[in-house]
Amino acid sequence: MARVDIHYFYQAMQCAVRQGYDSEAILTKLDINLPEHAHQVDDQHMTRLVQFVWATLEDEFLGCTNTPCKRGTFPFMARHIMQFQSLGQMLKQAFHFYSLVTDDVKMSLTEKGDNAEIEFSFPCRRRDPGYFFCEFWLIIWHRFSSWLIDEKIPLTLVSFDYAKPQHHQQLKLLFPCRHRFGSSSVKLCFLAKYLELPCARTQAQLTQFLHRSPADLITIPGGDSSVKSMIRAELLNQNGLELYCPTLEALAASLNISAQTLRRRLRVEGTSYPQIKDEIRLDLALEYLTGGKLTIAQIAIKLGFSEPRSFTRAFKHWTGVSPSKYRLGDGIAQI
Repeated sequence: MARVDIHYFYQAMQCAVRQGYDSEAILTKLDINLPEHAHQVDDQHMTRLVQFVWATLEDEFLGCTNTPCKRGTFPFMARHIMQFQSLGQMLKQAFHFYSLVTDDVKMSLTEKGDNAEIEFSFPCRRRDPGYFFCEFWLIIWHRFSSWLIDEKIPLTLVSFDYAKPQHHQQLKLLFPCRHRFGSSSVKLCFLAKYLELPCARTQAQLTQFLHRSPADLITIPGGDSSVKSMIRAELLNQNGLELYCPTLEALAASLNISAQTLRRRLRVEGTSYPQIKDEIRLDLALEYLTGGKLTIAQIAIKLGFSEPRSFTRAFKHWTGVSPSKYRLGDGIAQI
């Protein structure tokens, strides 16, 4: 059973609360009992909540825009675009369709050499104070595009036109790629070659997909059930100020498998626990360095290094430049 961070569950709840509905009454109606201090909910609870908000507000945009988007809009669009040959053609038709039915969400697809960008515009930001609908809409289009061609599309960059939020670590699980906050626009970036792939789905499959929606869209991260993704989620979902990496044996116990099985499954996936730890440390190091608020010594401590020199050696091994040079901008082009 997939899990969803509690942040997104409560943000979805707030969509109904802002329209005058009571949160406790909603939980009672949906027969959902959340443990005190819960950090995650299962995807079935999240699916039921989103479906309830869609149905109660009669709005596929979850009350986060000036004008509601009537239920049935997305299914109508999806059935229409499946007659086109490639993902690129399907997306262009989908975005044109939405431009005809709403001014509250704008989308465009552009190709720049080997890269493609989907750009989003949300004029009604005051109705989406927690950025839930913005992020949910990005999730939908990444997952739906991948579903259409039956191949997960690796993202190269996601940019957000707002400052880094408190839940930014959850965004790393939703979109495991480079992130850019405070950008001039909201974008999903990926290799343009995926736009040439044909639709791999039938209308019967689409009917089932829509019936289950949003169950097939909200799992983290995008249907990736690899052991690596589970370990990343385990290590990134920590409450401590410093990154803590348990022993492989302790990690295996938390995942309810044996250490031997964990090692074997990681080998099958072409990775290892030390490699995953280094990838996470690098991701966090880049994030802290570009944030500019922490010293090199403070970053070393947060990442679990015994001293700054150890961190500097590791970072140079990972990137080819020192942390201080990267912070000055000398190493950004190489990452």
